[in-house]
Amino acid sequence: ARAFSADEATMALTREYLLWFIPAMALQFGLIAMASALRGTGNFRPGMVVQTATVIINIVLAPFLIFGWGIGQPLGVAGAAIATLLAIAIGVVWMALYFLPAEAYLKFTPGSWAPRFALWSDMLKIGLPAGAEFALMAVYLMIVYAVSRPFGAAAQAGFGIGIRILQACFLPVVALGFAVSPVAGQNFGARRSARVKETFKTGAAIAAAAMLVLAVAVWLWADGMVRVFTADPAAVLVGEEYLHVVAFNFVASGVIFVSSSMFQAMGNTMPSLITSGARIVIVAVPVLALAETPGFALRWIWYISAAAVVVQLAINLLLLKREFRLRLNFAPDERRGLVITGAVPL
Repeated sequence: ARAFSADEATMALTREYLLWFIPAMALQFGLIAMASALRGTGNFRPGMVVQTATVIINIVLAPFLIFGWGIGQPLGVAGAAIATLLAIAIGVVWMALYFLPAEAYLKFTPGSWAPRFALWSDMLKIGLPAGAEFALMAVYLMIVYAVSRPFGAAAQAGFGIGIRILQACFLPVVALGFAVSPVAGQNFGARRSARVKETFKTGAAIAAAAMLVLAVAVWLWADGMVRVFTADPAAVLVGEEYLHVVAFNFVASGVIFVSSSMFQAMGNTMPSLITSGARIVIVAVPVLALAETPGFALRWIWYISAAAVVVQLAINLLLLKREFRLRLNFAPDERRGLVITGAVPL
C-alpha cells in the first residue's frame, strides 16, 4: 500500500480495505472450485446463480455498511470489504448445498481427500499458466499505479474507476469464456475436431459483436459513467481519457478471452501465458523508460497498452491455429478404426 499510494490517506484506506478483503478472496477458492467442478460436468446453472447472487448481496449490503445505515456506525471502505466477505461466505455455503443431496452427481467424499499427487500435477500443468496469466494482469496494474503515483491520488482514482468500468464491460465475454472452455473441451475429448473449431468461431463472433456494442457505449458515455463514482474533475478527466482509448480494444480483448478458453479446453494453457507475458513486456519496457522523460503523460500508457493488445491478439490467433493443427489431427479411433471428426460416423 505504501509503495503504490499517492498519499498517506490513500495508504491507510488501502490497508483498512485489505484487512477484510483478503479473507474474502481466500473463500473464493472454495467457491470457484465447486462451481468449476459442476461446470466441468456441463452444469452451468449453479455457478451462475450463486455467483450472481453474491454480487447482488454485495451490492445490497455495501451501502448499509459503508454509510452505517441501520447499524449506527459508518464503516467506510472497510464496510465495502466486509460486504464482499459476507456475500462470498453466503455463496460458499450455498454452493456446498449442491453437493449434499443423495442424488447429487458430484459429492464430498472424505475417503477420497487423501493427496493424489499425480492428479495435482495434471491440474497444475493447466492451472498454473492460467493463474500466472492473471498474475501478469496484476503486474500491469502495479506498473500503472507506480507510474501514476506522481500525478496524485485523483489520477489514480480516475484510473481505478476506469478499470472497474472496464471489468464490468468484460463480464459478458468472461461468462462466454466460461462456457466456451467446457463445450470445446467436451468435443475435444470426443475427438470431434470440427465442433471444436466451430465452438471457437461461434464464441469469437459472439464476443466480437457484444464487445463492439459495449465499445460504442463506453466511447459515447465515458464521462457519465465515471461521474457516477466521482465528481472530482481531475479523476473524471483521467477516467474518461482511459476509457476512450481502451474502448478501441474491446473487440480484440473479447476474441483474446475466447481464444484463451480454447487453449484451456485443449489442455495447454502455455500459449495464453506466453502472449500475456509478451503484452506486459510490450507495455512495461517503454512505459517505465518514458516515465522518466519530461512531459510524460498518462495517456501514453493507454496508447501503448492498446497497441500491445493488438499484438497479443495476433500472436494468440497464430498459436491457436498451430494448436488446432497439432491437437485436432486425431489418429484413427482404436475401437472402430475410424477418424472421428465433426460428423458422427454411421
